[in-house]
Amino acid sequence: MSAEPAEIVIEPYKKIVIHEIIENRLSDLVNAVLNEARAAGGTTIPQLSWCKGVVFQIYPFSADSEAVIKAQLEGTIHYSNVTFAVKEKYEKEVRMPEGTVFLVDESANINFVELAEKLKERAQFRN
Repeated sequence: MSAEPAEIVIEPYKKIVIHEIIENRLSDLVNAVLNEARAAGGTTIPQLSWCKGVVFQIYPFSADSEAVIKAQLEGTIHYSNVTFAVKEKYEKEVRMPEGTVFLVDESANINFVELAEKLKERAQFRN
């Protein structure tokens, strides 16, 4: 008896809705992430996403919500908020007196490329 492999379907989201955008200076964003990690009792180095000159962190709604799950299955993802700062040059880490944050290059993700472009259009701070 041989088993047939399952059909693999890749079905990207059709729409991403961001309910609040918060811009910070890079130093303020890094310090906030470090403080959050410390407050949570973290002993690892926190990380932020980087794409096309923007450092950002996504805060999703609870994945336990039936409404959120239903929307995702229908092709729409909702983010509670996205915090960001402009940082033109990619580096693997940002070191500050308060600590270090790793940056993850998300440039291969087409949704994050589009997000970075939208955030950059709205940027007020140029670090």
